[in-house]
Amino acid sequence: MKLILDTSNTKFQLGGEFTPRLDKDGNQRRDKSGGTNLPLWAANLVAWSDGTVETILVTVALAEAPKVSQGQYVSVQGLQAMPWVQNGNSRVAFRADSIVPTSNGAAPAPKAS
Repeated sequence: MKLILDTSNTKFQLGGEFTPRLDKDGNQRRDKSGGTNLPLWAANLVAWSDGTVETILVTVALAEAPKVSQGQYVSVQGLQAMPWVQNGNSRVAFRADSIVPTSNGAAPAPKAS
């Protein structure tokens, strides 16, 4: 099950560089579920919302890693939460359609409700 998240009142900052998502053999994983076969990249994002903060690892499928610097504010489009269970442990994976730096480096303005 994929759950699309409403991020209209959330600001995101890049917590670190994008790194390739690797399989158990050390090869970069590719986007099979989305059908693009593009390489998968992941980065920690700091999510600021309603006085709370959380760090999440978000994966994107792109030909090249996004050019974003640590600490830079970004816009996240199409953020999905994908719950899964392994060995009795529940987890949530996050995936986005795109992660791009905001034009002026500042936090994006919240969208009107």
